[in-house]
Amino acid sequence: MFLIIVVILVLLILAIFIYAAFQPNQMNISREMFLKANPSSIFPYINNTKKADEWMPWSEIDPGVKTSYSGPIEGVGSISSWVSSGKMGVGHAVIVESLINKLVKTKLTYEKPFAMGQLAEISLLEKSDGTIVKWSVTGENNFIGRIFCLFMNMDKVVGGQFERGLSKLKILVEKEIK
Repeated sequence: MFLIIVVILVLLILAIFIYAAFQPNQMNISREMFLKANPSSIFPYINNTKKADEWMPWSEIDPGVKTSYSGPIEGVGSISSWVSSGKMGVGHAVIVESLINKLVKTKLTYEKPFAMGQLAEISLLEKSDGTIVKWSVTGENNFIGRIFCLFMNMDKVVGGQFERGLSKLKILVEKEIK
């Protein structure tokens, strides 16, 4: 009986590994929201790392996170670094591309709890009565990450954080306009 249980467990683990091996090795998560504001009212909140921290949801995840800033205040080269003994780990974000009132791309580097890199992009699409703000992240999904994703819906988890952040940005920007 014990041998049968061990064989079943080994086959189950093997099936999980094989299934994970065939999952996409690229991760892409995005959310968008309409804001009743023009791009020039929104852009300072995505191009300045300190202002971005006013609406990004990460401090809600770990209120004890310690954040520091370096480089220019805004635009390419602006850096936000964080250290957390909680859920945020250790890492930094560097703005690598900035197109005024259009787009900001940020390279995210996580050092702990495990090494990983991603590219985040926030784009602004002007409409006649406001702006569509799209927040997306892409990155490699290594084998361990693919196994992890079999048990946790990362689009739902990360996408939910994006939705919270965009809602906070909407409140912040639209309150300023009134």
